[in-house]
Order: sequence, then C-alpha cells, then structure tokens
Amino acid sequence: MSINVFGSAAEEPNTNAIYFYQNSLKDINLEGTKKNNVFTLVFKHQDTIHEKFVITKVDNTNFEGTWSNAQGKSFPVKLSPIDFSNYKSTLPKDYYEDEELNLIKLKFLEFKKQKVTIYKNKEIIWYTEKHCDAPFFRLGDTFSEKSKNSVNPVLEKTHIKNTIRQLNCSSDWYYNTGGNISFDTDFTFLNNNLLGFKISSDWYCGGAYPDNGTKGYLIDLNTGKNYEIDNIIAFDKSVTTEKESNFDSWVKYRQKYFAPKLYAIINNEQHFIKPKDTDEDSCDMTNLDIWWGDETWIYTEKGIEFTPSFPHVSRACTESFLVTFEKLKRYKNPKFRYTLN
Repeated sequence: MSINVFGSAAEEPNTNAIYFYQNSLKDINLEGTKKNNVFTLVFKHQDTIHEKFVITKVDNTNFEGTWSNAQGKSFPVKLSPIDFSNYKSTLPKDYYEDEELNLIKLKFLEFKKQKVTIYKNKEIIWYTEKHCDAPFFRLGDTFSEKSKNSVNPVLEKTHIKNTIRQLNCSSDWYYNTGGNISFDTDFTFLNNNLLGFKISSDWYCGGAYPDNGTKGYLIDLNTGKNYEIDNIIAFDKSVTTEKESNFDSWVKYRQKYFAPKLYAIINNEQHFIKPKDTDEDSCDMTNLDIWWGDETWIYTEKGIEFTPSFPHVSRACTESFLVTFEKLKRYKNPKFRYTLN
C-alpha cells in the first residue's frame, strides 16, 4: 500500500492510497481522511462504500487497524515499511520510478505461451500474462538464433511495460479487471534485417474521458535496437535522438527542421488550406508548431506513415499520410545502416 496525504486536516478528502493483492497485482484506489493519526480510506461507487480501511499510525513507520467491506466482513490490518532491497530489478527505471510499488509487481509477473501465428512465413509466438489481458509476441524458431537472442529480450521488456500499465490502470469508481487498457499489435514491415510493427491501445483509467493512441516500432533483427524516427530520418545535421538528455536541442531541431520539412513533403501532395475557423476544434493541418513536431510514425512496406498529433478535443481531425521511401531516401540519417525500401 502507498498512502498520500495532501491539503489541510479540514479538507475532505485529504488522503488517498493505492494497494493491491499479491494474487492479482491490480491497483485498487482509495480516498479518505486523516485526522490526527487515524486514516480512514474507502473505495466507493455511487455513494456505496465497498471496502474501508481504518488504520492508526502507531509509530513513525507502522500502522494498525481494520479492513471491512459492504458484506460485513472484517479483518485486522498491520502495515510496516517495505524493504525494497528484496525487489531489485535490472529493468530501466521508467518501469517503476513513478510508482515504486511496481518493483513488487515485476517480481510476480508470469508469462505463458498462448498461440503461434505466421507472418511472411515466419513464426510468431504470442504470450499472455497471468494477472491481466495484455498479449504480446516473441520471435519463433523460423528466425535465426542471433535474431531471437537479440530481439526477444527487447520484446519481453515491451510486454512487461504494457502489463504494468494495465495493472496500474485503475479508477476511483470501479475495480480494475485487468482489461482497462486494450492492446492490439499489427505487423507492418519485415525483411532480413528489420521488423516493423505498431501497437494500438485504448484505455480508461478514470478521469474525464477514455483515450487511445498508436506507437510504431522498428527493430533491428541483428542487434535488437529499437529505432526512433530521428535514427532513420535526418532533415538536418543537428538531428538528435537524445530527447531526454538533450531536450532543448531536440525541440529546436523539431521546430526548425523536422516539422517544416515533413509538412512541405506531405503538403506537396495534399495542398492543405488553413481553415477560417482557427479555434481549438478546427482541423488546422498547417499548424506546424503543434501538430507536425509530435507525430506518430509507422514504418510500412511502402514507406513511412505519419499521423500529426492533435489534442483530445480535436481527435476527430486525426489523419494519416504515407510518405514513400522514394521521397525520403535523400533524408536518410547517415547513421542508419539500411536502405529505405
């Protein structure tokens, strides 16, 4: 359990918490109050309290109290600090740094083989995770041992990340069933060196509205490297793939070179016209500052498909544009070791 105290003692709620059971790993969201050293934390739906913790902080680190539910069951509760040295992980920190409880979930994930499919005469093995519904694939035996050894660990990490997202996708108003985020994977490219695919997801984890998104991947079958678009395309020598560590340079490149050039290539065919109504609901494809610098891209058999990014209120404007490899060849990043075809 993780407990968060905010606001003043006079406010209600002034406390929230997240906890999960080892046999399910799915977050349950609680809200409540803290008065002196007594915490009252509840999960409720439509004014019905389905479960309640009443716990008292008995010293600097420990809590004692009771858990009860709407059916009248009650159990004693004792809480003590977690020793996270028992839950170390070799995975990157972004798998758990936003919520340290994820370190515990990582220890109990269980993947099992679900089915085998064929894509371009290659064997694809699909796996599921015991606690939720987030199927994902690994390379099968028709791929070389080198490819399997390089790529499957990368695919496993993607599967883990999607699984953690699903286990954490909980609402204040209903229980997480393990399917609050759906993932659909489609293959978009395959040759002797590269595997392209996209993951489309829909989710609702509470809040004002559901949302969705798509992410494209291009993985080197020889090394396991997952390429970003700036690894593949360079509209200027100032291109950088170090978004996290060199964010200012990345933004400058995007605004000065990437967005204008990509827009010009696509507009040469589309001939976009700026709408007369330029409020936030308008579909203004000419807006370089917002739409074209933060795009979705998918590596396909015919070229790279770009989808400009719109805010949720304008999501109906979303449209994808295919740019052929022929038009992109002159802009290939010199460090990208493969031809665009």
